[in-house]
Amino acid sequence: MSGRRWAPFIGALAMALLVVACGPNALPRADVASAEVATSPPSADAPRTGAIVPSAPIAQLFGGGSTLEGRLLFTQQGDLWIWEKGAARALAVGYTWRQPKWAPDGARFVYVYRGNSFSDIFVTDVENKAPRRLTTSQSQILNDNDWNLRPAWSPDGRQIAYASDTSSANPLLWVLNAADGTGRRQVQTGLNAWAIDAIAWSPDGSRVAVAAFIGVGTSQIATVPMNASARPGATVLTNYAAGALDPAWSPDGAWIAYSAREGRQVNVYAMRADGTQQARLTNVTMARAPEWSPDGRRLAYLSAESGTFEVWVVDVVQKPDGGLEARDPRQVTRDIGLDAPSGVTWTK
Repeated sequence: MSGRRWAPFIGALAMALLVVACGPNALPRADVASAEVATSPPSADAPRTGAIVPSAPIAQLFGGGSTLEGRLLFTQQGDLWIWEKGAARALAVGYTWRQPKWAPDGARFVYVYRGNSFSDIFVTDVENKAPRRLTTSQSQILNDNDWNLRPAWSPDGRQIAYASDTSSANPLLWVLNAADGTGRRQVQTGLNAWAIDAIAWSPDGSRVAVAAFIGVGTSQIATVPMNASARPGATVLTNYAAGALDPAWSPDGAWIAYSAREGRQVNVYAMRADGTQQARLTNVTMARAPEWSPDGRRLAYLSAESGTFEVWVVDVVQKPDGGLEARDPRQVTRDIGLDAPSGVTWTK
C-alpha cells in the first residue's frame, strides 16, 4: 500500500550495491517484433503464445548454452525468454516482466508483471498460453497501489511465498495459494526486519531463506520457519558489512548459495543450511543470483565480467573438509545483457 516510499530506496540500493547493468548488445528487436508474443499484461481472455526466434541470433547469443541440460528462464530489458536445447524464444515482450521462477514440476512458472507504480504476480504454463493473475494491486488511487515481488514456490507447488507492501511501509513476507491466489497471509518472521527481498523455499517445505533488511542499509541471509510453532525460530546466518542477498537452496536442502559484497567485489558464496562452512565460490568483480541445477551438481549465476550480465555455470564439488568449492567456470550466454535483479531459473 505504501510502496512509493520503499521502492526508490530498494532500487537505489540495488544499483549501488550490485551495479545492475543492461548492456548495449541487446537481443535484436527486429526478431522480437515479428514474433507472436505477449505485449501487454496477460489475462485469461487474451493469452498470447511464444514464437521461435530465428536461429542465426540464437547461434550468436547462446554460444555455450547447448552443453547445458534442462531449461532456463530469464528476462532481458523486461522481456521474458526461455532457453532449451540450445535455442531461445521470447514468451513475452514489453519491458514489464520480472523475476520468473519455475514450478517444481517444470510445467508452470510464476513471474512478476511490473506496471506503473504497482506489480502483480502471475502463474502460467510453459507456453504462456494460460496466465492466471494471483494478485491485483493496481488502483486508480496511487497510494492504494501495492508492490508484489520475489515469488518463490513451495516444494509441493501448492503455495507461493512473496514480498509485498500490502499492509506495511516496506515489503514483508507473504504467502498465497498458487492455484488461485486465495489464502493470502502475512508470515511473521520474528526477525525484526523492516524489509524482505529475495526468497527461497527449503526443499522440505519447513523454512524459507530470505534476504532480510535488519540493520541500516544492508541485508543478510536468514531462515524463517513457515510454521509459527516450529523450532528453531528465525535465524540470521550471515554477517557481511556490505550485505548479502539472493539466497538459493540446494535441491538436497543441505546448502544455501547466495551473493555477498566484500570490498569492491560481489561474488557467489555457499554455506550449510545452518550457516556454517561459508565459502566463496567465484572470484570476479560482479556475480549474483545463484541458481542450482536440478541435480544440485552445478550452479548458474549472472556475471558482468564481459561488460553485460550473462549466465555462467560452475561445477560444485565437496572438499575433504566438507565445504564446497567451484570448478570449471564457463560462460553460457554472450552479449545479451540479462536483467540481474530477475536472475535465472533452471529446471529439467
